[in-house]
Amino acid sequence: MTEIPEHLLKRSKAARGEKTDSPEPAKEETPVKSGSEVVEAKSETPQVEAPPEPKAPYVSSANKRRKIPWWAASTLIFLPLWAYVYVGTLERPPEETYGLLAVGEQIYSARCASCHGANGGGGSGPALNNGELLVVFPSAESQYDWIVKGSDGYGVGNTYGDPAAGRVVGGGMPGWGDVLTAEELIGVVLYERSNHADSEEDTALAEAIEYAIEDGSLMLPEYFDPMSATIESLESLMSPVADYSD
Repeated sequence: MTEIPEHLLKRSKAARGEKTDSPEPAKEETPVKSGSEVVEAKSETPQVEAPPEPKAPYVSSANKRRKIPWWAASTLIFLPLWAYVYVGTLERPPEETYGLLAVGEQIYSARCASCHGANGGGGSGPALNNGELLVVFPSAESQYDWIVKGSDGYGVGNTYGDPAAGRVVGGGMPGWGDVLTAEELIGVVLYERSNHADSEEDTALAEAIEYAIEDGSLMLPEYFDPMSATIESLESLMSPVADYSD
């Protein structure tokens, strides 16, 4: 058996002694986190934001619509005032007639306007406006009589209406007594006087006649007889109306 040298044995013992005496390497311990650190760690977790709610179509359209420029806004503020001023410059439509005057307006348009003009300015017949009508016929009864009889009833060459007016019958005026009803004839006479001659008195007279007919105090014949009618008889017929026109 081979003998191991002594110096090798000593070296071997020394090596084994170093391994026995050296401490084992310490294990790394995982640090234990406190509760607050855990909460803090959780709170630091990034939050996922919810997507925005979709806008309504009319909101999106309003946002895309072009806004009114500042210089146009001031114009829009004064627009109502300008509209008011503009309307004030417009010509007012004529007031509508009603009742007896409405009947007269229809008769005038159908029977009289072709000769005397739509506005009473005259044509083949004399003018009725600018005060001419009231000069020739100071009273409604004198005009009733002329409309009932016409040129044939008065006779060519004779005067008609107020003698001071100097009007002479030249022919061409038809008599309407047996054509128009009494109500139509009165209506057209008062329409001419109130509308073309601007007589407020005859406007009130038309209303008074309507009241008198309604309560039965005025009884109109169906037609006026051209042969028997006179200014005096017409004035007598209209006498009940005086109670309403006063």
